[in-house]
Amino acid sequence: MFRKSVRILRTIAIAAVMGLAWLMPASAYFTDDTEYEISCNADGYVLTSKQPVTRMVTTPVDAEPMVGIEKIYFGKSCDAFHKLYGKGKWCWANGGFLAEFPGRTFGFARQELSCPGAEAYQGNCGCQ
Repeated sequence: MFRKSVRILRTIAIAAVMGLAWLMPASAYFTDDTEYEISCNADGYVLTSKQPVTRMVTTPVDAEPMVGIEKIYFGKSCDAFHKLYGKGKWCWANGGFLAEFPGRTFGFARQELSCPGAEAYQGNCGCQ
């Protein structure tokens, strides 16, 4: 009887901890095998890669690898920016969020942008 009560209490405690984990913002975001950390500023969200990323920059006659820490900016007006891909847009849906740039899309499946104490902007940026 005592062991059964301990198991029940342990199960309840684990469920409570798991439930609280859903309320906390993600500490890392993933897409295409790249892990990003989030920060917020007055303009929106910024995802910064934790490790250097290699992207191929192509010209009409050549392709050259660019290696470095990557930042993707997600603005309050649903605009997005990436150093290599330029200006784009971002949106969220029930299945996650994505940033679209000319020639490149970053998809973050089953993830949600969130910063502690920050106003949520994604309500205005639904995917069409």
